[in-house]
Amino acid sequence: MFVNHCHVMPPGAYDAENPALGTVEALREIMDELGIDRAVAFAPLPRYVRDPHQANQWLWEQVRDADRLEGFMALSPIAPQSLPIMREFAEKGLRGIKTHPPVYRARIDDEAAFPFYELAAQLNLPVLFHTGVHGWLLEEYRPILIDRIAHEFPQLKIIVEHMGGWEFFGEALAVIRNNKNCYAGLTSTLDKDWAWYIPQELLQHVVSLVGSERVIFGTDYPFRQCDGIRHDIEAARSICNGPAEAENVLGKTLVALIGCD
Repeated sequence: MFVNHCHVMPPGAYDAENPALGTVEALREIMDELGIDRAVAFAPLPRYVRDPHQANQWLWEQVRDADRLEGFMALSPIAPQSLPIMREFAEKGLRGIKTHPPVYRARIDDEAAFPFYELAAQLNLPVLFHTGVHGWLLEEYRPILIDRIAHEFPQLKIIVEHMGGWEFFGEALAVIRNNKNCYAGLTSTLDKDWAWYIPQELLQHVVSLVGSERVIFGTDYPFRQCDGIRHDIEAARSICNGPAEAENVLGKTLVALIGCD
């Protein structure tokens, strides 16, 4: 099993009273308990490490000698410093980029972000977009805006994470169906008590409609802890039609996407 979307951060950054929460070490313990072979870890968002170079440097130091972890940068698509940071850490071996439009206050299709998307495509770095209600102006980060990016940059690999949640599920699915370079991210969509829950029958429809080769499971660690991740893994299996589809969703699609063995 190779899972996506694990937020990691320095001790105490996530929870000062329980410094181990959110650390790489705690993630490894969960991986061992749940039989997860490998995981993609994200650099800390600005809430946890404010300086973007420092955040990505810290992640690289955590994963550079880790045989079970691959790293994704965390970057704003409209910040000028993101371009040299992207080049530097792509050369160092980080495999992709997570961007969070409402956190970075970056409209998805702002033309100021086009050099960012172009460089990511040139460097063969997938870009994962957070989608789903997150407290900023919805018109700035609704999933349909990704359609323009996918068309403008057809070589760019895009993960539409959280599938827009229930509120924007239809837009997210439309974007993925319309663009072969877009992938469905299931993170935090599988638990009915969670923010971006999408009913199981709709997720089954996603797998059958776009194919398990374009569907990716993620954990949302540490917001999801061991029991929640265990639940989500089983739920992901249940929306697949047989073990071959489940193997894709739970790792093979991600391996193919980021180009690692």
